[in-house]
Amino acid sequence: MTRAAAVGFLLAAYYFMAVSAAAQKSLTFDEMAHLTAGYSYWAFNDYRLHPENGNWPQRLGALPAVLSGAAFPRLDQPAWTKSDVYAIGDQFLYGSGNDAGGLLRRGRAVMAILGVALGALVYAWSRRLVSPAGAWVSLVLFVFSPTLLAHGALVTSDMASALFFTAATGAMWVAMHRVTPLTVLGAAVLLAGAFLSKLSAPILIPVALVMFAVRLIGGRPLAAGFRGQPAEYSGRGRQLAILLAAGVAASLVVLFLVWASFGFRHSAFAAAITGNEAFLGSIPERPGLAGRLLTAARDLHLLPDAYIYGSRFTLQTAAERAAFLNGAFSTTGWWWYFPYAFAVKTTIPGMAVGMLALAALIANRTRTRFYAATPLAALVLVYGAFALTTSLNIGHRHLLPIYPALCVFSGAAVFWIQPLFERRAAAVVKTGRDRRQARAAAARVETPAWRRLAGAAVVALLAWHVVESVSIRPHYLAYFNQFAGGPSQGYRHLADSSLDWGQDLPALKEWLDAQRVPQGGAYLSYFGTARPEHYGIQATRLAGFLDQRAPEPPPPLGGGVYCISATMLDVIGHVFYEPADEADYRAAVGNLTKFARASEDERTWTALMRQTGEQYWRDVFLRFDRLRTGRLLASLRGREPDATIGYSILVYRLSDADVDRAVNGPAPGAAR
Repeated sequence: MTRAAAVGFLLAAYYFMAVSAAAQKSLTFDEMAHLTAGYSYWAFNDYRLHPENGNWPQRLGALPAVLSGAAFPRLDQPAWTKSDVYAIGDQFLYGSGNDAGGLLRRGRAVMAILGVALGALVYAWSRRLVSPAGAWVSLVLFVFSPTLLAHGALVTSDMASALFFTAATGAMWVAMHRVTPLTVLGAAVLLAGAFLSKLSAPILIPVALVMFAVRLIGGRPLAAGFRGQPAEYSGRGRQLAILLAAGVAASLVVLFLVWASFGFRHSAFAAAITGNEAFLGSIPERPGLAGRLLTAARDLHLLPDAYIYGSRFTLQTAAERAAFLNGAFSTTGWWWYFPYAFAVKTTIPGMAVGMLALAALIANRTRTRFYAATPLAALVLVYGAFALTTSLNIGHRHLLPIYPALCVFSGAAVFWIQPLFERRAAAVVKTGRDRRQARAAAARVETPAWRRLAGAAVVALLAWHVVESVSIRPHYLAYFNQFAGGPSQGYRHLADSSLDWGQDLPALKEWLDAQRVPQGGAYLSYFGTARPEHYGIQATRLAGFLDQRAPEPPPPLGGGVYCISATMLDVIGHVFYEPADEADYRAAVGNLTKFARASEDERTWTALMRQTGEQYWRDVFLRFDRLRTGRLLASLRGREPDATIGYSILVYRLSDADVDRAVNGPAPGAAR
């Protein structure tokens, strides 16, 4: 088997594993927004929906839906006017006659191509930086990474950002050494891809500055030219001038592509579509340099309005967001969230190979090799530093842009087994008697015992890494290593997109059928945007997150099987109810009692509606439902679940007395 065929086989295996695993999962939380918004960009040249999460990946994920002629909800409705992507998305997938499963499958099949491209980049970069043998180590780590498999086929911006962050960093480094129209244009296009995939892409600016400083300090000649053979420039003054000019040219290309992606229009709203509202008013001005720059860009029309809105929204959510870590709840996050998430969500053998690679780099240090590793080191260190400062602690997936660089670095672990490759190569280039003599000579080469042991450890660790990946399939998103006690204990450590992103409705349906849970015997508090009934689940719905239920009096609760999304238990439950909300809960109970009594008498009911209005009671129902659900979840946090579905949905079998104590008894204690 040739090298190219072997690489192709591994990348094809990655594609198959990612797509086939995703096929067993329901719509994850963000996929609804990406599919819906991406479709609206193509179909209407309108950018009001979800501009905060990557124009290019949303367009790519929705492309199959556009080409298949999927129906879109009508635009003359409040949800469109208010830019409510989840209300429009629910109609798009489940209320417009479309095949929701088909739209999702085709979108995922297209998105997984990005993962294949990223894997090829990891292999090529490692081969160039480390060695051909090291490239195989990097590729195996990439292909069987549970994290990269979990997000590889999802219709989100995470894999796109990992691809463009990595590729743009490498392309900028190339352009800093060889300035030609092709290298500058290539770096600019990839940089634009990063800015149009994740609005955290400004992190690449300090990455570029670090590389720029190392480049100038290194003092290496700069090749630059527009025609023919580029000329070499050694003086730092000329190099600085040329690189600054190239940076300006690349910035103009990036700016052009951003404007092109938003239809070369400042307004987010297409002129031909009625019902426009300026949604920027809902995001307050942010203090600090970034906030002032965005305000100036808006006032001067330097960037499309939708892009500015998305950037301001990203700044706002990065400052404060409900999050969970290792038993604690917070809205301002923890500096150690991402180091902890990396430590429990990365395979132990993968981290061990990385440590061996670091030791190998130190043992075999050369100035040339360290200089060549500058872009990878700059990306990991700068991105990691920013990760320590953000309060957006909602998912390990936000570390995805550094995983490819770490895979490339880890290829250096091959230095511990390089003599084996060298001896094998020396033996196979000969034939006949010469070949036997070469093998004998290779066998006589002395390799220290400690190095043989390290080499064997690398091979064993790679095998362990593969086993870890295969054993968790298809629950890649819920992977936790042995430091965390395995995936069954994941809900004690992290939530949201690190574990429970609404992906396990098919598994829940299968479990309910296998357990023969009767109709009305199951209760569901679901974190996600998919409709449970689409997957055949008939359960009494408790308050969830962004659920699309009609506003009506919440149903009574009794004993039965309670299916609780881990994110509802660990995060949203705290948003719904804390012990300080007990007085509000009692008031909501009194309001519901008042409503029930009034509804029994037509005259009293009419007077009550005239006095308060229907919207008042819709708000009362929603408030009570959330408080009651939050109170119930608070009572469950200290209780072991009776079962787990896909590691993300926790099942509790509760009696009537259990439920009565939870919703009517003394207030539950403070958060764990």
